[in-house]
Formats: sequence, structure tokens, C-alpha cells
Amino acid sequence: MKNWILSAVLLCAIASNGQIYQGSTQLGTTMSLDITLNTNMDSVSMEFSGPSSGYYAVGFGGTSMTNTYTVVVNANGTVQERKLGNHQGGNVLSASVAYSAVVAGGVRTAYIERARAGASGNHYTFSSNGGAINLIWAKGGTSFGNHGGSNRGFASINLVDQCNLPVTTLATQNICPGDSVQVFGEWISQSGIYYDSLSTPLGCDSIVQQSVQYTAPVINTLPSLSICQGDSIQIFGTWVTTAITLYDSLSTLAGCDSIVAQEVLVNNTINNTIGSTGLCDGDSVFYLDAWRTDTGTVVYNGVTALGCDSMVTGRVEYLPTVDTGSIWVAPYIDASFYVGLDTGATYYWFNCNTGAFVDTTMGADTLNPGNEFLQAPDTGFYAAIIVKPGYCSDTSACYYFYMEVPEYDYGISLRPIPTHKDLEITVDNFASPIGYQLLSVSGRVLEIGLLRSNSTLLDVRHYAAGMYLLRLDDGRTMKWMKE
Repeated sequence: MKNWILSAVLLCAIASNGQIYQGSTQLGTTMSLDITLNTNMDSVSMEFSGPSSGYYAVGFGGTSMTNTYTVVVNANGTVQERKLGNHQGGNVLSASVAYSAVVAGGVRTAYIERARAGASGNHYTFSSNGGAINLIWAKGGTSFGNHGGSNRGFASINLVDQCNLPVTTLATQNICPGDSVQVFGEWISQSGIYYDSLSTPLGCDSIVQQSVQYTAPVINTLPSLSICQGDSIQIFGTWVTTAITLYDSLSTLAGCDSIVAQEVLVNNTINNTIGSTGLCDGDSVFYLDAWRTDTGTVVYNGVTALGCDSMVTGRVEYLPTVDTGSIWVAPYIDASFYVGLDTGATYYWFNCNTGAFVDTTMGADTLNPGNEFLQAPDTGFYAAIIVKPGYCSDTSACYYFYMEVPEYDYGISLRPIPTHKDLEITVDNFASPIGYQLLSVSGRVLEIGLLRSNSTLLDVRHYAAGMYLLRLDDGRTMKWMKE
């Protein structure tokens, strides 16, 4: 029978061969064991001889009488498979062998057939590669049990490959692509390695190998040529306008094709539209390789690095201007601060007296985001410069700010300023209890109470950090700071 095997990718692949492993050993003076392992059938055959007057047994893969898979040939001619315990008989396993026996001259010869792989985790599995196996053995009386120290021992058996036959390799046959050749009686048109499998008298495979390979065509690849989109070039007598690889076919001395390859690449022109940019009135912006002072569509014409046309279209648009109405001037007797209402904007100071831009560190309140308390840097006329991403900045009107905060004002003293825990209120010329209110800088009433003496201590630790107002019922108002 012929076994056809094609390896189209790995040309050096070798067919999988069935193997037969054999080994023999003597167990003591009265027992012998022969084993044949056949990987074609995935089976194991044993010829196991011992005295017919009692039982005899062999265990596989162990070096002690504990937890070893054992085959027992009983005195009555039956066979058992057991998993030994700790130097005792252990448990009988489910049968996984075919068994027959012949008795002659006081010797019982058992013929045992079983699968190579164990029927369970307790059954022994023989290696598919053969090799040495440790053995234990014992013999005894008419029933399986105590055997005595002189009737047991250790041995090993080595299963040697009987089919180590070399593969017969025939001379390689060459074909041109598209041709065919006869291999083992069949016409073959694909390159690869082919096998014919015979069988020896022992049952081993005898393999004949035939390699078929293409006689590779001679391919001469010319340097790539590039054209711009919309251009053309002549290749092998043909005008080409698209990306392509062209071939011209000649013939080698062996009769196979000789190919000349020419690749044509098409470099794209660039015609792209990019996002617009913003411009504030009176300013300029660098956009598409130039400074731009006007709004409208901008077209940039250039050449790519590969020499093809490049056209990029964009647009310059005026940015909106921030709302100067987002500034609220605190309407108190001591009008010394702004409140910025635009949470997306940042507020900076401009000195209206000198026309100078002031240190920007005074321009943002991180304690109360969204209700930006802006403290002027000094007494005088100041305006707020409003800056917001995506908008043109603008400046509010100038206002006069009085920044001096005396310790005593209108006969009221607040200590400490700023405070962390307690605010002490002292009223000069105290005549009778007077009501008070604690307010936010936006005018919201936070607390109402009554001052019953000239010195009152208020617990303000629960207030968030920021600027607050104290207003007495008679209208006197002072600022205080919580840190």
C-alpha cells in the first residue's frame, strides 16, 4: 500500500513512521518478561512467565512496593491489575488487558495485551518513545499475599526501537512552474516532498522519499519608477498611469521563464483642507506659511517632498471678544474689589494711572472658583484685563479702589485677619446689644446674631476659605478673611 504525503511549505518535512520497541529481562531465577510496544497500534504485548505453583507479579515504573501499578498472575490462572498500597496489596483496578496462559513443565506463560496508555490515572502508561522502565517483582503461594524477602526484587527493562530504518531518498526532480512530473506512478504538478510507505516483515515502515522542486525562474527586478498623480510613463512599450508592477517574460537555458519586473509608484498630490484659525482685530497670526492680518479663505500652493503638487486650503476668522460685563463691582462703602463672574476667564490688573500691566499673580482667586474675588494691587484707578481661551481679550472700565483696611473702622475691630478658627468682634462705646449679619461677598446672608457685649467671639471654622463681610444693624460694614 502506498502512503502519499505532501509537504508544500516545509520541503524538508519527514513522514511520521510507526515504531516497534522490544525488550526482555529476567526477574529472579524463575521469572522472565518480554515486552513489545507497537506505536502503529498504540498497543503493548507482554509474554510473562513464572512458576505455576503460585502467584507471580511485576510492577511498572516503581522502585518500591508502595503505590505501584502491578500485573498479578494468580495460581489459579487468572490475572489481576492492582494499585499497591504501602507495602500491602492495595486495590484491584478495573481490567484493561486481554489475557491467555499456557502451563507446561511447572511454568505458566501469560500472554497479555493492553493499550499503551493507562485506562485511568492508576494504570501505568508506557512511553511512546520506548526506553528503560523500572520494575519490581514478587512471587508467592497460592493466594496473593506475603512473599518473603527472598521472593521479591527490583529490575528494569529497556524497550529498544526495532524500526530505526533510514529513509531512502531519491534524487530530486525539477520542474518549471506549471509543469508536472511522474512520482510513484502519479503525475505531480506541485513542488514538495512525497513518500511511498512499505512494510518490513517485522511490521516496521520502510519509507522512500522523493523531492520535487521548481526550477526557479530568473527574476530581474528593475529599480522602481515614480510618477505624480495624473502623469504617465512608458514601460515595456505600454503607457502606465496607475501604480502597478509589470513583467516581461523571456526563457532560461533550462527552458523556464526569465522574468523582468518593473514597479511603478504613483505619488499623490495633496489637496487638503485644514481647520480654521482665529484672529483678533488689529493682530496677526502665522498660518499656512505666512503672517495673516485679514480674515477669509487662504489657499497655499506648494510642492511635496516627492515633487508633486500640494494645495492646502484653510480659513482665518475673527475670534469673539470677551464680555467685559462679567466684572461685578462690589457695591459697598469700601468698594475695593471686583468679582469675576465668568468661570472660563482669567482676570488680570491694568493700572489706569500709569498705563502699565500689573503683576498677574493678583488676577485670580483660587479659593472661590466661579466667584472670583479680585483684589487691586494698591489704592488708585485700575481696570481688569479679561483673558479667555478662544476669545479676544478685553479691558473693563477704570474704577477707583481704596485698599487701606485700618485695624479700627467706625469703632469696630476684627481680630485676627485672616482667621482660621475664631473671629473676635470688638465694638467701641458699646451701649446696648446690637444685631449683626455675616454675608458672602455677593451679599448672601450666611449668619444672623446679636452682640451682647463689647467683645464677642464667633466660631467661623465651618466657613470655607475666602472673603466675607460683617454688617451691623446700624449699617457699619467691614471685610474679613477666612483661611
